[in-house]
Amino acid sequence: MLLLTGAIWGGGFVVMKNALDTIPVNWLLVFRFAIGALGLSFSLFRNRQKLTKALVGHSAIVGFLMYAAFASQTYGLGMTTAGKNALITAIYVVLVPLFGWYVNKKRPPLRTLAAAFIMLIGIALLSWTGDGAVNLGDLLTLLCGVLYALEIMAVDRYGAGVDMFQFSCLQYSFVALYALLPALLFESFPRSWNGEMVFALGYCGIAATLVAMTLMNIGIRYASPNYASLLMSTESAFGCLFGVIFLHELLSARMTAGGVLILGALLISQLKPKEKRVA
Repeated sequence: MLLLTGAIWGGGFVVMKNALDTIPVNWLLVFRFAIGALGLSFSLFRNRQKLTKALVGHSAIVGFLMYAAFASQTYGLGMTTAGKNALITAIYVVLVPLFGWYVNKKRPPLRTLAAAFIMLIGIALLSWTGDGAVNLGDLLTLLCGVLYALEIMAVDRYGAGVDMFQFSCLQYSFVALYALLPALLFESFPRSWNGEMVFALGYCGIAATLVAMTLMNIGIRYASPNYASLLMSTESAFGCLFGVIFLHELLSARMTAGGVLILGALLISQLKPKEKRVA
């Protein structure tokens, strides 16, 4: 599920390359997450598990982290390059095990830390072009990486023992509500619509949110946050792969090396320590 999430998000780099330039950030988030919430709205009316104050409150917390992460990433993208945006966002791969170490007072396995750093190097080879100094867009993107790490840990903490479809539906609803207020106050409603824009919004709402983010929430329940962050960060590799296939972008030796490192990081994360035989 988590690997499929990375693939769908990677495909979004191709689908949304130019189509969403005319849609303001918060209106984009309103449309995207409203579609996701609508797709899971059936879960709110099932009698199997009733809504509780705790579920709504926890969903509001995760929804806020999700909104803040997406907003800072999108605003940051407008002030920096796509490569730097993808690379700096991926810092959550390293932050998740470090935050988990602090919260749980337990050091993650060395193979997990090694895999996280190798993954980050691989993403750097895929994304980094060596252009520009640090700017406000880079700082916003760094904030996004921190928020993504906190969101993953919050889903892991609050998602245990709840109806994940209800949990996800409420999250998406809160993100749409959080985005609606600044959209109404500071942004103008998009007036020009075309087929490319509608398709991109559909991909954002249905594939990248309704399907991918719900799979992410479910997958985190069965995988550790450390391993989940590694799998989801493959979106950079999938984005480059789909760019080569569908946009005929050049596959360089540096990008190939980055892909190999990402694959190696996933393999290292799966290595199990040898059990000592008892004589």
